[in-house]
Amino acid sequence: MDSSEQVVIGSILGDGSLSKIKSKTQTSYLMISQHFSKRPYLEWLRKKIGNRFEIGDIKPKLGYKKGQEQFYFNTRSSKRLGEFRKIFYPNGKKIIPTNIKFLLSHPISLAVWYMDDGCLDQRYKYHRNSTFATYNFSFSDCYLLKQVIKDNFGLSVSVNKNTMRGKLYPRLYVLSESMNKFIELIKPYIHPVYKYKL
Repeated sequence: MDSSEQVVIGSILGDGSLSKIKSKTQTSYLMISQHFSKRPYLEWLRKKIGNRFEIGDIKPKLGYKKGQEQFYFNTRSSKRLGEFRKIFYPNGKKIIPTNIKFLLSHPISLAVWYMDDGCLDQRYKYHRNSTFATYNFSFSDCYLLKQVIKDNFGLSVSVNKNTMRGKLYPRLYVLSESMNKFIELIKPYIHPVYKYKL
């Protein structure tokens, strides 16, 4: 995969969403949105993805409540994104595909995913760990991700249980023994607006 596709993979794992496939052309497009304050990151994503895929203009997207205002862009429809839609949405819902080992293979994919869904948990002087909010994925999906992150990046992560509104969700937790290596891997690709996650 080229660098544009690697960024797309990270975005799909994170906040990006792929449209339903057009039956005649077998194409899909990617939509990415971010809070107004994160527009520089959105512009960076647009540039990175635009190396391979045609990108529409960045536009405002107003929320129903104050503080929900966002910017977004869509790529043009393409067959390659249609292929990704079939892989990640086999039944209409985003899942982790069984071939994720061959897709999540570059640190930039990991970095984009972390910027979208990651959080730095730093509560005490000696407690500093990163997590991924994988709430939309199943526990089995997350155990697959755990193994792939170990195999492809040499990082140890655990699948933790997190309760929200009375429901149990999985969350990936980077173990302390791998934190330095994790930061070293993703730091070159972290946009300045997300430096606080390091």
